[in-house]
Amino acid sequence: MTKTEYLKKLRRALRQVKAEERSKSLAYFGEVIDDRMEDGVSEQDAINELESVEAAAERIIAEAKALGQIKPRRSLWEIALIVLGFPLWFPLILTIAVVVLTVYGLVWVIIAVLFVTAAVLGVSGIAGLIGLFMLLGSNTAAAFAAFGLGLACAGLGVAVFIPALYIAKAYATATPVMWNRLRVRKDY
Repeated sequence: MTKTEYLKKLRRALRQVKAEERSKSLAYFGEVIDDRMEDGVSEQDAINELESVEAAAERIIAEAKALGQIKPRRSLWEIALIVLGFPLWFPLILTIAVVVLTVYGLVWVIIAVLFVTAAVLGVSGIAGLIGLFMLLGSNTAAAFAAFGLGLACAGLGVAVFIPALYIAKAYATATPVMWNRLRVRKDY
């Protein structure tokens, strides 16, 4: 048996122990094996020197019970309520998840709209420059008005693009933090 297999079996045997206490025990046994291996003992011999997984689990569970570190077991009626309540709680959780994903996606849509708006305003600046050359010979006032509007639109495009870029970067940076807070940690 390898160190990984030993610790995996021990973790499985200690399921009823609270996570913190279980982690301490697994870390202790992993350290004992590592220390013996540093002393020149092979991994297999180091594991053979340890007590069996069952004996170690029994001892740790007894100590955890004395310290109040055992997870509370669900009673039969609690399990029945969870199963029978499934038609109520599952759609509620599903609805909450869909709303959260929709709001998350909506923010990205708003950011995309800001970028499209900046692009359209930039293209309007180019259109104003084209309007200047097209109208310059026939109507000078209209030509400069088109050029002025084009410059204003180009300026607004830049003014919209820069904040949109900062908002997109900030939201992309905040995304992992948000998902980590929403994620439910499993207790192995």
